[in-house]
Amino acid sequence: MACCCGEDETETKEGLVINRKCRDVLCLLFFGAFWVGMFIICGIAFRDGQPNRLLYGVDSYGMTCGTKNTLFNLTFDLTDAKNMHWLNPLDLLSSTGLLYAKTVCATSCPGAARVCSSDNLPCYNGTQFMCPYYRFAEDGLYGSIPGVANTSTMYFDDLARITNITDSTAASYVSKIKSLGGVFTTEATALQNNLTGKYYQMKSEFPGNGPCYPILFETEEFFYRCFPNIPSNVTSKLTKAVAGAVSSTVDSSAVKNVAKQWQSSSQRWSRYVGDISRGVLVIVIGGLVGGLVLSMFWLLILRYLGGLMAWLAILFVNLACIFVCLFTWVKAGYISNSAVGQEILDALPVDINPAESERKTWLYIAIGTSVVAGLVLLITLLCITRIRIAIACIKVASQAVGAMPSIILFPLLPFIFEVGLVIYWVAVTALLYSSGDLVANCRNPNIKQSFSFSQYTNVSNVVDTVNNFNPTDALVSSLNSTTAAVNGSTTNCYTNFTTDQRAYLCGNDPNCYLSYDWNNQLKYAFIYHFFGLLWTNQVIVGFSCVTIAGAVGHYYWSRGESAGMPAFPVLSALKNTVVYHMGSICFGAAIIAIIQLIRAILEYIDRKTKELQAQNKFAEWAMCIVKCCMWCIEQIVKFINRNAYIMIAIKGKGYCCSAADAIKLLVSNALRVAVVNMISDILIFLGKISVAATGGIIAYAMTEAKYYNSQEQYPETYLYSPVLVIAISVIVAFIVAEIFFAVYEMAIDTVILAFCADCDQHNGEPKFAPKLLAEVMGSVAVPDEAQKPQKA
Repeated sequence: MACCCGEDETETKEGLVINRKCRDVLCLLFFGAFWVGMFIICGIAFRDGQPNRLLYGVDSYGMTCGTKNTLFNLTFDLTDAKNMHWLNPLDLLSSTGLLYAKTVCATSCPGAARVCSSDNLPCYNGTQFMCPYYRFAEDGLYGSIPGVANTSTMYFDDLARITNITDSTAASYVSKIKSLGGVFTTEATALQNNLTGKYYQMKSEFPGNGPCYPILFETEEFFYRCFPNIPSNVTSKLTKAVAGAVSSTVDSSAVKNVAKQWQSSSQRWSRYVGDISRGVLVIVIGGLVGGLVLSMFWLLILRYLGGLMAWLAILFVNLACIFVCLFTWVKAGYISNSAVGQEILDALPVDINPAESERKTWLYIAIGTSVVAGLVLLITLLCITRIRIAIACIKVASQAVGAMPSIILFPLLPFIFEVGLVIYWVAVTALLYSSGDLVANCRNPNIKQSFSFSQYTNVSNVVDTVNNFNPTDALVSSLNSTTAAVNGSTTNCYTNFTTDQRAYLCGNDPNCYLSYDWNNQLKYAFIYHFFGLLWTNQVIVGFSCVTIAGAVGHYYWSRGESAGMPAFPVLSALKNTVVYHMGSICFGAAIIAIIQLIRAILEYIDRKTKELQAQNKFAEWAMCIVKCCMWCIEQIVKFINRNAYIMIAIKGKGYCCSAADAIKLLVSNALRVAVVNMISDILIFLGKISVAATGGIIAYAMTEAKYYNSQEQYPETYLYSPVLVIAISVIVAFIVAEIFFAVYEMAIDTVILAFCADCDQHNGEPKFAPKLLAEVMGSVAVPDEAQKPQKA
């Protein structure tokens, strides 16, 4: 069984176990069976999912851009139409109207040549208009224009061919257009004498009326979305309108900010991508190569100067505590200013003479700091021997890593596994996300509010208020008169219709938008899939820990002598891990994954109950306490797991036995382990920061060269902004240092735990300790008692 820890004589012998047995096989079988379920979910995702929905988007009629769709038993080939275009771009400026903005798939985003300026109506060029798909033409025009394809969105010119006008309000509408004057009067008069399809063209020229829509602004493609470049004169008027009328609904500054973002996002993105491609050499040298070389250099520093650095850090902490202690006693008035010295007083940034009423408070603070400073000094004096042991452990770990250079490259293997896992998981998740059911979401039309010309479904709203039609001014006027409250709630609608009918009805409803929602089966599948990510990730972490610990264990139990080690210690440890200990790793990983899943569920519940928590402080505090407790439990279990993996690598026992042994050793050597962890954490943290900062300095120095900052001499490598390249270099250098020092940190943990086990088995005298540790303990290993192969 997984948690049976019998007293097998072959398992209690000293040293590193060589001949091992398979452990916790049942857990490995469970893990394999779990991944069978993962592959089943993957098959369902690939069968039902449509990744193009995520990449190219879904239009207002539920059709996926960039692919073939079937609706009403008709095939809509949108393979070449990969860009999503908003028919009325002003809808994008509304936080409440964004979801309801109607979209179609377009082959390209309209540029400046296709713009129909709203201040220069009417427009006559058919390319300046975009229409809903002909199959979904507004005003019931489908079938009225022979020869137009179902997927066509460019049939504005063809509207003139319509001879049968079915709109009963057409005559009244034309009469109102006639009163606008100028070109409108001329065209409307001609229509009164002969009502033709030009009526629909004239109607379309008024933004938001349909059946076609003028392209009001130039657009730019950004991730297959046609974002409009809205002019500043429009956004300024919109901003004033918002500030005066609907500031409770939409932040006025946000309107202009959103417009500016859309206007420049594509340009900035292209520059950033260009800078990265041109500065790839800087990233490779400053981040990758520099990070690797600097990490190895830091290892040498720790090997030869680790003791000095550790003692300096300890001295600095003690001096800082003493200084703070003296400062607080001076503030409390118990040490005179003359005793401190005038030069020191002048250098202090604060007043050293507090008011009399504050001195009592400073007295309490001084007592507290004195206690802390005294404890720090006392612990330092009592732990001098342990500090020496800690420094020796760090040096031995440096020696172990130096004796096995290939161990530095080993993290590449679990890194590849992690990358593969993430790619697989994201791909399947994306497919699951895109395989939901098509759902129509509706809002109350009485509370509809958006920055849209579609409010003007009747021209009289404009005719009665202005003499010369200006859509921008008319829009502002309408916004100032709008006082309806906005309710963000929506309900499912058109539920009694087929999927095709639902898509058609919602696409023509200004208060409806379509989305793909998960059913219960997909939700359960995602939870299963998410747990698979957590569990497998922890398995990879455990695999890495056991392998590194096994390799370093070879070094320790051979007294740091290469003669007593296998020819390839890393490969030997890797073989032991894969063949004998994957079940134990799966066991420990499952515990962590379950805790992480519970934390994720708590986070989900927390977000869903924000309103309830706002009304009930007890519920808010309870949620906070539970989340904190789960975080603490996760950190504790991770710490136990890490040390259990080391014992698995050393002794070859199952997970439960190894965890029990690790806990026993940690408890009996708590102070020794704490000192080692504290000192190693400080030195490793300084190493990571130093490597990352130096990598950034190297990258900055390279970008200052003319090769990168002279646009005239080197236009192909000129960097518009070196900030992003330098930042990426720093991140890459930090990641390299993180990978490098993760090995080193694991080596330190293995050395200290092996040292504790060695002392525990030999009455406090480390029998197999390498020379550095043996010298610190004042003992010398007996050379003729070499490590013997043992059975597990």
